[in-house]
Amino acid sequence: MNGTTTLILGGGSGGIVTAHTLRTLLPQEHKIVLVDKRNAFYIGATKTWVMMGMRTPQEVTRSLDALKRRGIEVMHTSVKSIDPAKREVVTGNGVLRGDYLVIALGADLNMGAVQGLEPAAHTFYTMDGAMRLRDTLKRFSGGHIVLLIPRVPIKCPPAPYEAVMLLHYAFKMSGLLGKTRLSVYTVEPAPMPTAGPEMGKFISGLLDERGIALHTSKRTQSVDVARRLIRFEDGSEVRYDLLIAVPPHEAPRAAKESGLTNQSGWIPADPKTLQTAADRVYAIGDVSVIPLPGRYKPDAPLVLPKAGVFAEAHGKVVAGQIAAHVLGKAPSEVFDGKGFCYIETGDSHAVRGDGDFYATPHPRITSRAPDLMQFQEKEAWVESFMKTYVT
Repeated sequence: MNGTTTLILGGGSGGIVTAHTLRTLLPQEHKIVLVDKRNAFYIGATKTWVMMGMRTPQEVTRSLDALKRRGIEVMHTSVKSIDPAKREVVTGNGVLRGDYLVIALGADLNMGAVQGLEPAAHTFYTMDGAMRLRDTLKRFSGGHIVLLIPRVPIKCPPAPYEAVMLLHYAFKMSGLLGKTRLSVYTVEPAPMPTAGPEMGKFISGLLDERGIALHTSKRTQSVDVARRLIRFEDGSEVRYDLLIAVPPHEAPRAAKESGLTNQSGWIPADPKTLQTAADRVYAIGDVSVIPLPGRYKPDAPLVLPKAGVFAEAHGKVVAGQIAAHVLGKAPSEVFDGKGFCYIETGDSHAVRGDGDFYATPHPRITSRAPDLMQFQEKEAWVESFMKTYVT
């Protein structure tokens, strides 16, 4: 064990949980280094709270440096390149090498992937974007709001639908609902397709109850900023007064150039162990792509959704795998494909969906009607995560 090191690239949910869990499993002789150019950490599910003015950024953000108190080295620098064969990483502060390497770099957001989208659209998928949108919404006096999902996959697939329902409730309370039209245009064939047709119908029903228009299978071609016009590849167009978009997602450059990605553009990982094609190199969270055994349609394969709860579960599994190897034991920790998400519907109500994504013949999702208790459960989950890992 003397002199062994685990390098963790990325300080999101997966990286933090890996570092924290590994520290509890191994003595201080095993060095744990977490690399992230940022210092601020927040759970993605809180960005809609900031967007709606329900929380301030300070209330939902913690410092990654809190991990130092647990015996974890934190380096605030960028990841330039990865050599998986050598488990060697070039950073803005020099070269690092580990006995074990965990790639938890998440997904980069690229508004430039769609012509005209970046100058035209607001987004709540970043904290800065959520704050700018919050200020814009304070000045909004009515008109057509379009929430656009131009490309998939995206992290936290329920978030766009949650956001538009929160907007509906806010306008209802402010008296602006009569002057406002809300529409969702998505490239998806139905909301959250990996969760299955029943969940899609459930979300569609929630939108329909609120008079929120849903347009599916709409792949965005371009956005005309001057005319406030979205063009779709099927030839249709829609005008907007306020455009809120989910930025197209892609793997970070260092991940793409590592030689580990496949045709999906993401890093394939073993469904149970999260190991990549390289020895003692793991990919967890949003940067990974994990095939699912089940399908709703025979010709339509599925992959695990990108979500913080899965990154958290991945981190625990990988920490267990690495600790077993270091201690000379047979690894027993495996990822079971189970996870959950909360979708807020307004008025401090939410619905929790629980999924067994490794189930066959297709993923199994269960949920119940939205209520106050489930919203309070979401609040408690966020508070518990922050308290456990970053305080």
